[in-house]
Amino acid sequence: MSQDFTLLVVAAAVLAVLGLHLVMARRGAVWLGAVVPCLWIAAVVVMAVQDRLDLRSSLVSVAGLVMLLWMWSGGRQARRKAEADRSPGSTRQTP
Repeated sequence: MSQDFTLLVVAAAVLAVLGLHLVMARRGAVWLGAVVPCLWIAAVVVMAVQDRLDLRSSLVSVAGLVMLLWMWSGGRQARRKAEADRSPGSTRQTP
């Protein structure tokens, strides 16, 4: 298997996981949005136990976790806003 194909597969997998994370954070139950960050933490812990983390990898791991949690929070806020707009007591008028 060529290196370019492997890189393409990894990039597609990362994009698929991020897309799934966004959908779960916005559409599913609140805890579903936490699945991907929990898997991220588990992967980082496994890498730390195997002594595969250096300073740069640690910083990237923390930045990735912050990004995932930020996406989760944004998804929850968007969901809350959408539910408030749909509620019967909403003051928003539709044309």
